[in-house]
Amino acid sequence: MRFLRRAPSPPPVEIQELGDQTQAFQAMLVEYNWLRQESLNAISNRVTIANFMFGAMAIILAALIGQPTPSTGTALVSLIGVPQIAKVGLMIWLGEYNRSQRAGKWLAELEVRINTAVGRKNVLSWESTLLSNSLHMSYPYSSVLLLLLGAGWAGIFVGVMQLRVTAGLPAGQVPWLIGGVLVVAVVMEAWFLVFFRRKWLQIKRNYSKSGPSMWTV
Repeated sequence: MRFLRRAPSPPPVEIQELGDQTQAFQAMLVEYNWLRQESLNAISNRVTIANFMFGAMAIILAALIGQPTPSTGTALVSLIGVPQIAKVGLMIWLGEYNRSQRAGKWLAELEVRINTAVGRKNVLSWESTLLSNSLHMSYPYSSVLLLLLGAGWAGIFVGVMQLRVTAGLPAGQVPWLIGGVLVVAVVMEAWFLVFFRRKWLQIKRNYSKSGPSMWTV
């Protein structure tokens, strides 16, 4: 009778373990592909952010320079607004840089796990090789920093020139006004450079080979 039939015996333990290992290996490969896409998206976003912010500042500066009769308002927009756009763009860019570095560090650790599962060295080794050799090109990132900050500094220059015309102060007081504005601008720009560099180096240290574990970053 049917209810007296024995249930089929489970597969051998070796087969069960092989199935579990295969599923775990496939999961690691899926995770690897997703993280590669995450890294590529972050890199693409960095390029888009730099292009968009620089283009926006270039358009604003062109409009301000093209004013036939500059006013105090346009001078303040150039002095304050344009440099702030540069700083906001750089902070968003830094967030995407952190995202790509985080994905790269995890990919390097995942490559080691996949190679261990396969039982061969260097089956996947791109990210782990970059991480172990500390291959990190700094000049493209420095170029973005100088590009956006340079546009902000151009805005400060345009604003100072317009403020010199529209201040309506006696000739003897205009140099003092311009000097004070320049001192404040230099202090603010220097503070941001120090702040940005500290955050940038912190990200590089966190996701370097000798950095902390991914679980503590």
